[in-house]
Amino acid sequence: MRVSVTASAVALAFALGALPAAGQSLGEAAARERARKEKAAREGKARPPVKVITEDELRGRVTSGTLSQPAAEDVATEAAPADGSDPAASPGQPAEPEKSEEELRAERQAEWRQKLQDAQADVASLRARVDQIQTALNDMTGPIYGPNRASIANQLEQSKAALTTAEQTVASLEEEGRRNRYR
Repeated sequence: MRVSVTASAVALAFALGALPAAGQSLGEAAARERARKEKAAREGKARPPVKVITEDELRGRVTSGTLSQPAAEDVATEAAPADGSDPAASPGQPAEPEKSEEELRAERQAEWRQKLQDAQADVASLRARVDQIQTALNDMTGPIYGPNRASIANQLEQSKAALTTAEQTVASLEEEGRRNRYR
């Protein structure tokens, strides 16, 4: 059923695309294309700019040169830098000022603190999970040799292994903090 619905939808799309555009004037087509380009520009999907010359521009044009070879002043105003930089930006100023050594150190320290906090939070949640599983394993009200108990014991071992890894991560981050004097 799914294939036939998809196939019929594709066939319908081809059939509708093949219909001639009845009564479409050149002005309507231009307006629709202009609206499509504006929508694409707003969504960031714009193609490289193309110079489109309309009839209104041709009537009002009072410059020397031809359409294929415009006058020198037209070329100078339309030309963009070859390096792709923004022509409005001043050439002497960088886009973003360089950061000082203290600012870079502060950023590295903030990143380190965030990593350490995340690792400590992981350790705390794993410890809580291990305690929870251990409590379930210590419960003697159920069968001692059942499959559920074996599953709980496996979960406990896996959680303990994860806890050991997380504790090693915290220890290595603390050592990194001592070496870099972040404390």
